This record gives sequence, C-alpha cells and structure tokens, in this order.
Amino acid sequence: MAKIKAVTVHGGHNPSGRIACGASDYIDESREDRIITKKVVRLLKKNGIKAYDCTVNNGTSQRDVLKKICAKCNSKVRDIDISIHFNASDHQRVPDGKTTGTEVWVRDTSAVKGEVARRICNQIAKVGFKNRGVKTTSDLWFLNKTKKPALLIEVCFVSDPDDAILYKKHKDDIAKAIVQAVINYNRVH
Repeated sequence: MAKIKAVTVHGGHNPSGRIACGASDYIDESREDRIITKKVVRLLKKNGIKAYDCTVNNGTSQRDVLKKICAKCNSKVRDIDISIHFNASDHQRVPDGKTTGTEVWVRDTSAVKGEVARRICNQIAKVGFKNRGVKTTSDLWFLNKTKKPALLIEVCFVSDPDDAILYKKHKDDIAKAIVQAVINYNRVH
C-alpha cells in the first residue's frame, strides 16, 4: 500500500449517560475516547494527513451506533479507519505499580492494518503502558463493516488505577503516539 493520506477516527460509543455508552470506572470511556479522537484528528491534519472525525452521538442502540459509525467512515475517501476505545475487566481496587496495558484489534495482521497496529502498540507502550500487542478477531462489527483496513485501539484499561493514573498524565502523548505510528508507516512506504 502507498502512503496513508486520509484517515477516519472515531470514539467507539455513544456519549456518557446514553444507551450504548462505553465502560466507566477510573476513566469514563465515552468521554475520553472523544478527547483522544479530537487530539488525533487535529495532529493528523497538522502533519498533512486528511482526517475525519466519524464519532456518533445519537445512536438508539449499540447496533445503531455501530451502523452509523461504519456509514460515516464508509462515506469518506480514506486509507484506514481507526476506532478509539478503552478496555475494561474486573475493577482493581488499589494500584500495584503495573499497567494492564494497551492493545489493537484487527481482522488479520496483513498489510497496512497489521503494520500500523503494531506501530501503535509500540508507540503507546513507550508512554509506559504494558504492550499487550495486536489481536485478531472476526467478531467485531466495526472491523467487518468498514470497507477499508480498520483498527480498533484499546488505549488502556478503565478498571486499572495504574492505567488511569498514567493515562490522565499522558493524554497528549497517547494521541501523539497514535499519529506517530501513522507517520512512521508513511516514512517507509
């Protein structure tokens, strides 16, 4: 694939307090996925890459949110689609000095999506998060219904106090890490 010239980015859920909003614990996923999305879109544009915010704020169900996100993404001329999420598992009561970490989901690790996904994991890990790596699945609506290579980033865990502390200190660095992964991909292609 040639250089990445255009990207869609979106927060993966409805806004907080509405149906199909994201996970919430130490971090509110729906609020924070929008913050990271806006930062990533702004930085991509600043670096000469077209970027479109395809976040949805009016879904009537989880499926409706996903359909609307995919329709927005598919309506744009772009090279890749990026979905911003935050992971969750069991609530961890006290910090233990270790982050649960970051990961990126793709349908498969071929071509641009696999390479950019690995670069994103590596860049976010430099901020201090455990690198959980690139994961593959055929079960995520967004990855199946977009017409371009798609990546779903799980920035960190909302349920881990160590992740939350690190995230809150480094929101700008996380957005820069995602954008740097795209820029680094372009440097070699």
